Amino acid sequence: GFLVNSLAAQITLLEKYPFKIGEIGTYDAIYQWGFIEIRAGEVQFEIQKLVEGSDSLFHFKSIGNSKPKYDWIYTVRDTFQSKVYTHHFLPKYYQRKTSEGNYSVLNTIFFDYDQHSIHMELSNSEKGSQTKTMAYEEGIYDLQTAVYYARFLDFENAFMGEEYKFTVIIDGMLYQIPIRYEGKEMIQLSDETSYNCYRISTQVIEGTIFKSHQTIKIWV
Repeated sequence: GFLVNSLAAQITLLEKYPFKIGEIGTYDAIYQWGFIEIRAGEVQFEIQKLVEGSDSLFHFKSIGNSKPKYDWIYTVRDTFQSKVYTHHFLPKYYQRKTSEGNYSVLNTIFFDYDQHSIHMELSNSEKGSQTKTMAYEEGIYDLQTAVYYARFLDFENAFMGEEYKFTVIIDGMLYQIPIRYEGKEMIQLSDETSYNCYRISTQVIEGTIFKSHQTIKIWV
């Protein structure tokens, strides 16, 4: 394998990626109201391959929408895209285009490794528009690339409470986002289907999408 960024001391990236070109993952977004589960939306993750000049790239695209019959309650139309170099898994380009109720965002990020810089064009319905440049430091990811990078983590030999940290750009700011391993657990869904899972947790960032700093638990 080969080592990349600040996670190098914790994990080794495998030469065989933990995903394939053409992969499509579709998830239901469920709102739980008391004992009632409402399948109010859908999120789709897709992987394609791109060639731009001499660059071989992964193209990660995620689309999240509320279902039309629930749009009258809260309309969601979100698209995230990243272009990532296949040979060292570093991001080249990222775009976030979200529309959630009356709130909208259009952010684009360009990673310039020759100039060791990150260039951003940020537009927000609450804060207006701005351009921003910051120095690139090893181990910085856009949010979409970080999601796929997390799939390299191998929890099979992890110890309880082991924590991995990612440096992620969200709305032009850098945040340290932890992923904490909390062991193995059997979960049962409402349709009585059971799964053996790894349980992990992470922290949402106050002031971005969420109103307060909270813990999210994830079963994989």
